[in-house]
Amino acid sequence: MQGYWFYLSMAALSATSLALHVHYGLSIIFHLFCLQSILTKKRKLIIFTLLTYILFFVISFYSNQSHKKTNFSILQTEFHIIFQNMPIIDGNKVSSIVQTDKKEHVALSYIIASEAEKKHLERQFKTGISCNVTGTLSKPEKNKNRNLFNYKQYLFRQNVHWKLKVTQFKNCRDNGKGIVYKLKRVRESALKEIELQYPPELIPYAKALLFGDRVDFEEDAYSLFQRLGIVHLLAISGLHVSLIYLGFYYFLIRIGVTRENSSWIIICFLPIYAILCGANPPVIRATIMLIIILLSTHSRLSLTSIDGLAISFLLFLMKDPFIIFNVGFQLSFIVSLSILLSSRTVIARYKNNIVQLMVISFISQISSLPIIMYQFYQISIISILSNLFFVPLYSFVLLPLLILSFFTLFLIPMVFRLIVNVLLVIISASEWFAEFLDFKWSVLIVGRPGIWVLIVILLAVLFLFYNWEKGKKIHVSAYPLCIVISLYMISKWFNPYGEVAFIDIGQGDSILIQLPYNRGTYLIDTGGSMAFEVPEWSKRKRQFSVGKDILVPYLKGKGISKIDKLILTHSDADHIGAAKELVGTIKITEAYISPDSWRKPLMYETLFHFQKEKIAIMEVKDGFGWKTKESSFLMVYPFDRQYEGNNDSLVLLAKIGGRSWLFTGDLEQEGEEELVRSHRIQADVLKVGHHGSKTSTSLKFLESIDPKIAVISAGEDNRYGHPNEEVLERLKHEKIKVFRTDLEGEVIYKFTGNNGTFETVFP
Repeated sequence: MQGYWFYLSMAALSATSLALHVHYGLSIIFHLFCLQSILTKKRKLIIFTLLTYILFFVISFYSNQSHKKTNFSILQTEFHIIFQNMPIIDGNKVSSIVQTDKKEHVALSYIIASEAEKKHLERQFKTGISCNVTGTLSKPEKNKNRNLFNYKQYLFRQNVHWKLKVTQFKNCRDNGKGIVYKLKRVRESALKEIELQYPPELIPYAKALLFGDRVDFEEDAYSLFQRLGIVHLLAISGLHVSLIYLGFYYFLIRIGVTRENSSWIIICFLPIYAILCGANPPVIRATIMLIIILLSTHSRLSLTSIDGLAISFLLFLMKDPFIIFNVGFQLSFIVSLSILLSSRTVIARYKNNIVQLMVISFISQISSLPIIMYQFYQISIISILSNLFFVPLYSFVLLPLLILSFFTLFLIPMVFRLIVNVLLVIISASEWFAEFLDFKWSVLIVGRPGIWVLIVILLAVLFLFYNWEKGKKIHVSAYPLCIVISLYMISKWFNPYGEVAFIDIGQGDSILIQLPYNRGTYLIDTGGSMAFEVPEWSKRKRQFSVGKDILVPYLKGKGISKIDKLILTHSDADHIGAAKELVGTIKITEAYISPDSWRKPLMYETLFHFQKEKIAIMEVKDGFGWKTKESSFLMVYPFDRQYEGNNDSLVLLAKIGGRSWLFTGDLEQEGEEELVRSHRIQADVLKVGHHGSKTSTSLKFLESIDPKIAVISAGEDNRYGHPNEEVLERLKHEKIKVFRTDLEGEVIYKFTGNNGTFETVFP
């Protein structure tokens, strides 16, 4: 079977992709690779390939069917659950994926009532704890904006159909029996010890590199590592597992253990290490590979590294076919396969160690490029250089020192403190260097490519590796890939379609206008969350943020790296709270604000961030406007320079895509009356003022404006009761078609020339 396993893994991938309805274009490519086994003309291989294909199609088909079934009804309120992993207690919230007594998993959440209860739960909750709970079931939310993280789909692929909001825990007891639960508890104890003994600056690194726990990293630091293309170093990868193996192997030999016995000890140790590290796909993949290769050295199998990789791939798919949608799984296997296939033909040509490291880094980045573009919407331009420095630093300096520090913590406390001081210096220097490398041009925002564009990029990557392996120069081999990405990047300058998108950012406003042929990208408001004072114990490390969790990913997903005009209608948090979170990520050419609104604290803070980035800021009012080739924009309100709140919102009248639009911010009846007294305005589409509050959108205003369509931007089940029933009745009375972000998600008007259509995320 030596050399066959790769073909069998491609047969399994092809069958799985077909059974799980992966896009047919990608499925065709997988099947073409699968057909390679027929081209070998080896009868035995062809038979095994066919049998593997049938086996994995059946497994995947039945797995898909079982994922569509649930044992629960939404009316059920009593449950028995077991924590298979330590629940996350973040501030006043408990969350975890738990198993029920019906062997079905649910996504549990619980809001802690007091600090005393939090301390009690922290002492009580461990892996293996089971409880009777009372709570309510709800369906996971669908994706309400295009291209954003699909939580419902994410849970479905883990066979989770319900969210369980717990109101009470009862009769919790310890059912954590068995070696796996005991190892998980060892991991939990080790993480607790790190929290108690290590300096705060080292805790995130120690947890991540020793035990695969990245939750303690500050969001800004994590984003920095993403931009540099080195975030993979914060996860325990195959390289870490290999280094642990080598270190442990030579340690055993040094203390007198024979090579054969050392191998058997390591074979027994590796599964334990994988569980201690959190058992994520890259660790399990590396563990299985190493075990297979070590076992083959003690038998007549003589399996290669590629065989080991393929067998581990087959085992993953056999256990859970839906693992093919896991990004960590995808990156781990595609990068490992690319490096292994290139090791003898490409990497071996370069004798200099530094050049070899650069080549390996290049292979890793190029092979993962289609996945990175599709999942993260950006490419790190500087990743090859940053990996050249940070991979050796993390692998050969930080990791060994952290391992040594952890053992000396229990054995020689004095040495532990010395190592910690050295680590603090290294971490501080590495963070400084990371910030130094983080230039504005270090990241290229590319947006999420369509599947067919992605397939063309994938084919260009394969062409690059094929020609490079055949001995052609790398720059020659890379021509098609460079051309494809360049054409994709400049295609927006040739795109005849434009959009007006009312982004669902919850309770607030954010409207994106994209003109055809990239003639202008404008953003009216950014949304934002209201900040409330809460006790220190209930503050969460990972706070939800409209800017970082919705708006920035949304813009990146559309390939937007620059906003030509940012219009901040007024100073309320639900309109401008997320504006400062765009700074440093999305370039803003100029910002328009209502006169004197800068005196309000939130607007002042926002503009302070803008000034640091040298963003042009203009106070504008009635009469200010601009035109493009096919569109026009005119501010029609306010009239004076005295800022008083909602009734001094910037109101924009625009002609876009053959329709006239009136964007009213939070304008209320008093402002509406003043507006219609001063201007004779007719608008086809009205952005309803103040989220449909009863203080806005008067009947007189509607009769004067005479819109055919109204869009209401409001949060689902918001505390203010927006939109008000009276407003909805007025709109209905005037026979105005209403779109609502709280019910229909993102509302999009897509147009070309003077013709366009409305659509919503939820039809």
